[in-house]
Amino acid sequence: MNKKKLWMWHSWLGLYTGLVICILSFTGALAVFKIEIDHMLNTDLFYVSPKEEMGDINYHIQKVLNNYPDHKSYKVEPAPAKDRSWKVSFSTKENDNRVAKEIFIDPYTGKVLGERDMYKTVAFFIRNIHVRLFEGLYGRQWVGLAGICMFLSLVISIPLYFDFTKKQKFGKVRTKRSRQKWADLHKFIGLATIVMHLILALTGAWLGLQPKIQKPLIGERPGIFQPSEFPISTEEDIHFPIDFIEVLTTVKQEFPELENLRMNISSNGSRSISVFGDIPYLPYERQTNFIVLDKASLTPLHLLDIRKTGLGSHIFYMQEALHFGDFLGIGLKVFYCLMGLIGGFLSISGFFIYYKRTEKKRIQKFPQFTTKNIIGVFTILCLGLFTLIAISSTTWGANTPTSDITSPMFYVFILIYFIYRTIRSYKNRK
Repeated sequence: MNKKKLWMWHSWLGLYTGLVICILSFTGALAVFKIEIDHMLNTDLFYVSPKEEMGDINYHIQKVLNNYPDHKSYKVEPAPAKDRSWKVSFSTKENDNRVAKEIFIDPYTGKVLGERDMYKTVAFFIRNIHVRLFEGLYGRQWVGLAGICMFLSLVISIPLYFDFTKKQKFGKVRTKRSRQKWADLHKFIGLATIVMHLILALTGAWLGLQPKIQKPLIGERPGIFQPSEFPISTEEDIHFPIDFIEVLTTVKQEFPELENLRMNISSNGSRSISVFGDIPYLPYERQTNFIVLDKASLTPLHLLDIRKTGLGSHIFYMQEALHFGDFLGIGLKVFYCLMGLIGGFLSISGFFIYYKRTEKKRIQKFPQFTTKNIIGVFTILCLGLFTLIAISSTTWGANTPTSDITSPMFYVFILIYFIYRTIRSYKNRK
């Protein structure tokens, strides 16, 4: 394929997906810090004043659960540090809707620090706009397709960028004309960060399309626990008494490296506790290593240590960590945030370069497409996007993580816009 065709494919892939990539880049830069932002905005929920002795956490958790008798299975997240709260989460019914309830407990006093709906949290809002564009499963697939287009566009750009550096010294930006300056910045910054953006595009494509392609390609998640015995009834399983401090002690003995724990309590009669957690400084998805214990004897039933699995499991569980940089502390997150901002800059600068390069030809063929009109159209698109976000934000309290109202409104907006442009173009030509 010659250079002209490469430029054509690079330009059109960027134009067709540029707005989506721009949104994903900026929201991704924010999503990297979703947990830190959530903790910063809700210090009264996550942080406590440490005391010499901890209270009876088993009693405090059971007291909370007794207030919601219709709950099914529940999860418990122990405090990761002495100044942190415990969290109990479960699904319950409020006003005929299922709500993902999160309740925070001071482990020293047993005081309930607060409760909230998980779908109303800032962390969920940030992740929802980046991963699903407020469009649920369909939005996630759009994100995956945008990742594929971004990956192809980057691969195509590699020979173009290296060919450019043969003619012009790397880092030398021409400033005589605005188009030259933006083009040079676009190429040099793109080339300097291309490896990182290839990783982001490929992992983003997989994470977006995973619900549709995982089972046909590889089946279930590697290493998942499937209980083969159900020694008690579901009702007994739900109300089976648990000593959470003993559970923590057992986990420390059987899987000492595990940190940031989350206990999933069974309700299907398997009489089990699945304790998920992280192994520090390893590039794996959060809380995917786990150990399963019997509720009665705390005997280990199953253990998944990703370090001891095959290459396929390593690749599978590395995708989210490599996409969000959530495994080496705050320094790596800052770097990922910067990469997200650069991705947004490349989308904007790419559009500007293409617009300036085709300006004369476009005005000759379509005089109505002036700079003023292009800015107006861009403004309309931005207003439509912000309207979509505003409408979606009012649905945080919904009983599902998607907002059905956004889809038709977004489609109506796009339809009206294109009808308007078609009529105006026809009149001007006539």
